[in-house]
Amino acid sequence: MKRSTVALVVIVLLVLGAVSVYEYAQSSGSGTLSIGFADAPSQGVSHVYVTLSGIFLQVEGNSSVSYKGEAVQFDLLSLVNVTKFLGNVTVPAGNYTMIRFTVAAATATVNGANASLIVPSGEVKVPLSFQVVSGKRTAIVLDITVDMTSISASGNLRPVVTVRSVKGPG
Repeated sequence: MKRSTVALVVIVLLVLGAVSVYEYAQSSGSGTLSIGFADAPSQGVSHVYVTLSGIFLQVEGNSSVSYKGEAVQFDLLSLVNVTKFLGNVTVPAGNYTMIRFTVAAATATVNGANASLIVPSGEVKVPLSFQVVSGKRTAIVLDITVDMTSISASGNLRPVVTVRSVKGPG
């Protein structure tokens, strides 16, 4: 009876140790994250040029990790039925709860005239739970909808951002 109890305790400890090692391997090290943008067709707006000065990932527990610190500029409306990935970036493995984009500048072409736009808070927040696993790739595609309803008469830009897809880790 003592041998079977000792054997059972040893088996339980081995299983618990294996689970702990697996969980540690999943959350330590670094993985690859790709963030892409796409856009739906728009009414009345022919271009929306956006300059992002920073992209940050919020880690579970409210700390932040920089995804891209240098400025990135693109025309949102050139992304209709196309996805623009910002590259494969190595980030710490872990669970993330949000992507934040700092908007440095935005300009819309409406009826042939350019108008400077302002994102009131200076950033766009996308609540999203995703995981980056050590040695694996996670890809996220965000759909940013911009049309006359998201551009106010005062020149404020309030884009609607939805998650089109999350693939990975894998």
